[in-house]
Amino acid sequence: MARILVPILLTGCLAVLSGCGASHGPVSGARAYDHTAQICSLGPRPPGSENLKKAAAYIEAQLAAIDPSLQLKRQPFEKFGERFENLWVEIPGSDPTGPILAIGAHYDSKITHPGEQDFEFVGALDAAASCGVLIELARAIHTQKPIAPNVWLLWFDGEESLEWEWNDEKALMGSTHWVETMHADTALFPEGLSKRLRAFVLLDLLGDVNLKIDRDLESNPKLLEIFKDTASEMGKSGVLYRYESPMKDDHIPFKRKSVRVIDLIDFQYRAPVQHGPNTPEDGKRYTPWWHTADDTLDKVSKDSLDFVGNLVFRALPRIEAEFYR
Repeated sequence: MARILVPILLTGCLAVLSGCGASHGPVSGARAYDHTAQICSLGPRPPGSENLKKAAAYIEAQLAAIDPSLQLKRQPFEKFGERFENLWVEIPGSDPTGPILAIGAHYDSKITHPGEQDFEFVGALDAAASCGVLIELARAIHTQKPIAPNVWLLWFDGEESLEWEWNDEKALMGSTHWVETMHADTALFPEGLSKRLRAFVLLDLLGDVNLKIDRDLESNPKLLEIFKDTASEMGKSGVLYRYESPMKDDHIPFKRKSVRVIDLIDFQYRAPVQHGPNTPEDGKRYTPWWHTADDTLDKVSKDSLDFVGNLVFRALPRIEAEFYR
């Protein structure tokens, strides 16, 4: 994803989740952490790599362990000479042909180039941790059925730019391909994507021990409000929207098709370039691991994953009430 690197401080208290040890609902932060650890243990996961194929196999096996009916769908495609594969699972609601609410993350890791970026990038927070949360959301949604609409969980390939610096043409390839293909599928979406798939929630860069969730200016205002209200209900309103910026991320292809979107992301002060002599004291409290060798499992918190997963789970009825009735 591409971001504006000028942080804007918003009012509100800072809430740190590390060490609280409390569960916020049916989504297990401990299990999400275990999934994150397993995915990270594979090593770097650039598009087309054996490690990324192993990550896909791991996701598939975990879904089958929840229930054999949760069969992973695969969408292979090629672009720029690279092979990609999107993944998703469909959890049926009260009407399998009815409206869909989608939640997604990317499962590839940033490509490094020998002689330019000579380090191993495992992408614990970018975005193995979000993938782990999705697996546990599958478990909670499948077993508890919190809403009537169908819920589709998506794992995108090709989110990261094929070049080290952001390149609009060579990034967001998985989400763009998935959206364009589905929008053109008149059997699944006879009136276009947004008529049936009414909301999309994206998870990215989430799970840091000192978690915050920034306000993405490309996100739907009502969805931003819903997640803020849900966090307040959980006693964690200070975690959300301390900073804001517009994000180029996997939610943008959906937004272009008029789907209501929100990007739940923790970016401000995570990039090393945001830290320097002029960094305000408030920003210095955040570890800068984005696209560095420091994006490793030790930065991930079970408590943060617990909060993120249950924040999404508890927001679902509010999203249903707003957009699906």
